[in-house]
Amino acid sequence: MPVQSTVRSMMRSGSAGSHVTAWSAGIAPVNTRAIEMPAPALGISDIFGRASIRGAIPGETVAIPTATFAIANFEGVVMNSFLGESDMSGGYNIGDRSVIGVCRHGDVFVQVPESATPAYGDSVHILFAGENAGKFSTDGGVTLQGAMFIGAKNDEGIAPIEMRRG
Repeated sequence: MPVQSTVRSMMRSGSAGSHVTAWSAGIAPVNTRAIEMPAPALGISDIFGRASIRGAIPGETVAIPTATFAIANFEGVVMNSFLGESDMSGGYNIGDRSVIGVCRHGDVFVQVPESATPAYGDSVHILFAGENAGKFSTDGGVTLQGAMFIGAKNDEGIAPIEMRRG
């Protein structure tokens, strides 16, 4: 009879919303929040690796930025974790007020729109329009001070960024 003998404590490196290295996972705290999901009409279901802003209850809820927002309301990057309930196809079922993790600083993989081609050292901007709401780019949207891309985008539209404290 097969028995599970190991348990992974981290998501696969390189997936949206995962830490860049195990080292950064050890120093970058992840806060627990409840997500206020955007309206289904926006077509946003893949929230891992997207920016989050303060929700209706600061310190308790977060939302994906879908309209102009003040950068002071930036909460962090929605992290991928084992807290979600998966379906038979391996997809996550994340509904309104589901518990998620939010990383405020450190090295994380984020979602990048198709049109962006980030390179090491490029500034990081948070987009807030349409299907790209909450994605990170090299221009447009709102500039995230103290953050930079630390690598190029892969074929899945994922790139690493570094967010510094302060």
